This record gives sequence, structure tokens and C-alpha cells, in this order.
Amino acid sequence: MPSDDQSSSNTSNGQGFELSQADRETIDRIFGTDPESFIAESDRDHAALDLLNLLDSPVASELQKPTRLDLIQLLAARLESAPNTHEPQLSPADQRALDEYIDNGYDAGQVDPAFQPRAIKCDQIGEAITNSTQGASADLVNKTLAAIQTHIDQEEAAMATAASSGRGSFPIRWSDLISIAATLLLVASVAIPGMSLVRSKAQKSLCFENMHTAANAFGLYAGANRDMLPMATAGFGPTWMDVGSTPERSNSSNLFTLVRTDNADLDDLACPSNPNAATGDMEPGAWDWNSLAEVSYSYRIMPPGGMRASAIAQPVGVVLLADRSPVVLRVANRQPVIPEENSPNHQGKGQHMLMLDGGAKWATSPIINDQDNIWLPRPIEQVIHQVRSKLGIIKGSELPDGPTDAFVGP
Repeated sequence: MPSDDQSSSNTSNGQGFELSQADRETIDRIFGTDPESFIAESDRDHAALDLLNLLDSPVASELQKPTRLDLIQLLAARLESAPNTHEPQLSPADQRALDEYIDNGYDAGQVDPAFQPRAIKCDQIGEAITNSTQGASADLVNKTLAAIQTHIDQEEAAMATAASSGRGSFPIRWSDLISIAATLLLVASVAIPGMSLVRSKAQKSLCFENMHTAANAFGLYAGANRDMLPMATAGFGPTWMDVGSTPERSNSSNLFTLVRTDNADLDDLACPSNPNAATGDMEPGAWDWNSLAEVSYSYRIMPPGGMRASAIAQPVGVVLLADRSPVVLRVANRQPVIPEENSPNHQGKGQHMLMLDGGAKWATSPIINDQDNIWLPRPIEQVIHQVRSKLGIIKGSELPDGPTDAFVGP
């Protein structure tokens, strides 16, 4: 939006764009010390706000607004023109910070200290997007560019009308703010695919913290109950998968004992990757979760009469708690079981495990100690192992067992 004399000097010398003094003052007032108090008074103010509002994204609360405004101010201030072109780009320092931030697994703390303040800004971008009430969409770029193009067409039409009527130049120019918006959208198009990685990393970190919190809760319970691990009843009903019915019928009610006895909260046992996880306050008189979908973690199946922690000779090798079992979910949904499948809590990439000695770890396979599958009891593991050892895998010479044997190949 430069004035006419500034516009000619800025575009004819091949040096890229530069905001006019009036436009710079408008931007400075918008991104001043108190952005929320800015009131548009002129056509120039309204034009700037109309375009910047296209970049507005829904956030979880008003607390993210200063971060988003700070982001726009930062990127707008850092824009530079590429040599011999009119295309804006990030400054070398910001590009270096962004590259190091991504290369270091989206961890601003690992970036070179000289570029760390800029990397922290990148981290704030991720925080604002991952806390959105709705997920960032790749359509954002296309929709915003389309909206910008509509404004361009409207402005060009208005300018043409003004010129033909002899009223002089149209007072508002969009070129500068459009260039800024295009660069911001370019950054967004790079950042959006990485946001799922940022979100996944954050969820995994919170889940790992849950394991440590659960370890403390187990310790508190055992200390107050003669070293016994949490158990709601002395035995099970027909099946320990029957969540939410009666305490006698569910192993999850044993884990829920930590909540019922105030040694843990529902939030402590809710994996952030489980969209159905129960959080908040416990329902009065509750002994279990309401459904299998609400359960985030699978607790060691308790033997009749319970289990004393001190009775295990090598607690470091005993899994006490893990991300929820995919086998139980498949059985409950009447789907074929895949023994080596990872927990669905983290997109099937692995699962956290809390050991009886209080240590927690991340494992990319449910198989521990060479052949011990944490989802299955040893008798079933042995049957699977024997069948695989005896039959091996398909070699190509096998034939159907008869006309009714469904067996297809490539």
C-alpha cells in the first residue's frame, strides 16, 4: 500500500518492495504493545486488517492470540527480497533457525544458541496450531490465496474505474501486504505437514509423563496396602474384558482402584492420543471406566487373590502397565488378532511400558525378553510359536484342502 511516488521508486529499481511510511505506521499500530486495543479508523487500517484476518486461524483460547500476532510481526519484519526478483523470502537467519528446528526433531532447545530465539518462535507456531480447536488443514493455503485473489480483482476493478472516471489513483494498494501474506502462507504450507509430527511428539511426551505419574501412584497404593498391587475384587467373572459392567468382571476396575483411592486422577491415566479417554472428575461411586474405549492403558492381569510387588524376584523385567492392547480391542470388535501389532495409542509405532521396578520405556515391538508378547499369556504364545515353527510360511507349493477351502494367491 505505498503512496504513488514511493510505489514507483520501489518497483522500478529491481530492489523488491518496501512499505510506504503510512503503511509502516499502520502495521506498527496493529502490532503495537497492545494489539487487542487497536481500532481501525481509516480505509488503510481496514484494508490491512481485512488481509491479515485472512491469516487468522482458530485457537484453543484467547491466550494464543498474542503469540499469533507476534508471529506475523516477526515474519513480516524478517522478509527480504530475493536477488534480482520481487519475490519475498525469509531472511538467512530465520531460514537457518527453521532448518535447524526441523532437523533437531522440532526441539528449539537443540538449536544453535545464536538462532535459538528464532527457533522458539517456530516452536510457538507449532504450539498455536496444535492447540487449535480444529486441525490445521492443507486447504488453508489454497482458500487464503483464492480469497486474496478475489481482493486483487476487486481492487484492480476499482482502480480501473477510478482511472477511467478521472478521479486519480485509488488510495489503497494491496501489493505489499499481499506479498507478506504470500510468504506467510508459504511458511504455513511447509509447517502444516510437520504439525502432525509436532502433535505426535507432544502426545508421546505427555503419555510418558503419565507412566511416571502412574509409577508414583502404584508406589503410594502399595505402601498403604502391605505391598499389594491395586485390585478391586478377589477374582473375575466370566471375562476380564467386560469394562464398565460390574467390578468383578473387569481387569480395568483393578487399575481404576488408583483413581478410586485418590492415588491418581483420571487425567493421569488418559493417553492424549486416545480421543475417547475419560478425563476430569470421577463419577461419584464409580468403580470402573464406562466403556473399553475410555481405557487408555492396559494393566497387568491380576491372579486370584492379587499380587504382592515384593514377591517378584526381578521386577525390572515385569511389565506392569502399557499403552492399551490392540489384541483386546480386536477381540472386543470381533476382528482377527495380530499378535505383533503395536498399540493404537501412538499410530501403531510402539508403546510405553511401565515396569514393576518403576522404570518406564518406549518399545517399538510388544515382544520383550526375546519371545514374551505383552498382549498374550504364555500358553497362547507357545501355541503360536509351535505352529509357526512347524508350518513355517507359505512357499508356493501349498494346495487348497478341498473345494470348500478358500485359498487364493496372486
